[in-house]
Amino acid sequence: MKKLIAALTLTLAFTISLNAQIKKSTTAEEVTEIKEMASVEESKKEIASVEKSKKYAEELSAYLGLNDTQNQDFYRLFEQKNRTLEDKNISVERRKEVSRIIEAKIRASLDANQIEKLEKNPELFKRLIN
Repeated sequence: MKKLIAALTLTLAFTISLNAQIKKSTTAEEVTEIKEMASVEESKKEIASVEKSKKYAEELSAYLGLNDTQNQDFYRLFEQKNRTLEDKNISVERRKEVSRIIEAKIRASLDANQIEKLEKNPELFKRLIN
């Protein structure tokens, strides 16, 4: 009788430890899958940021007649702005500061005639800096 109870106890002990190991490997697979999905979402956001930056730079170039070098410079500026503003933890004060900095950089990059022309289209100007 003692041997039967001991054998039953050992069988249950091995079964429980085997199930625990299987659950850990499944959990590791789920974690890997979740990380892959997060990576896909992050890359989608990055693609959207790049597309939005290109659109803004092309709009500005078309409106003001900028050359390719200036277009690339503004593309990088808008890409930096979009990535900064995508952060969900950014405060309202920081957003305002980023908008102020972007406006200053746009004004520093353009001549007086281009700035005047851009200010005549406040909708475009506001979209570019916010």
